[in-house]
Amino acid sequence: MPSTVPSLLLFSLLMFNMAGACHSFLPYAQYVGARAYILQQRMECKGGKVYDIDNVQDIEQCKEACRQFDCDAVNLFQVGEFAFKCEILSFVSNLQPANGAACYYAQDAVGAGGNNNYNGGFGYPGYGRRK
Repeated sequence: MPSTVPSLLLFSLLMFNMAGACHSFLPYAQYVGARAYILQQRMECKGGKVYDIDNVQDIEQCKEACRQFDCDAVNLFQVGEFAFKCEILSFVSNLQPANGAACYYAQDAVGAGGNNNYNGGFGYPGYGRRK
């Protein structure tokens, strides 16, 4: 039977973060390899979902899936008192406000922009991604 300590830690971090605490307990950035992922609290990244993980026990599960899919973003959702889910996105098209959610997006995934910055700088496949 898996230990409840990682689940409780993840729950605590997300609850303090999503409850609007003065100080965010989720790290501002996560790194997968050399790639930096920036936190957006109470937001959901929208884009190309390639994988879901239900009943997340540890944030490392989400990071490993992100690494495998070379993802541009990871959504974290609280689906129950001690239950969490993450979504792995291959690209990000935009962000939307969402209670009970947090999104980490790759810093290099928002570089599309240019003069035609119609979607807030978020790129579609092939735009703004590292090469």
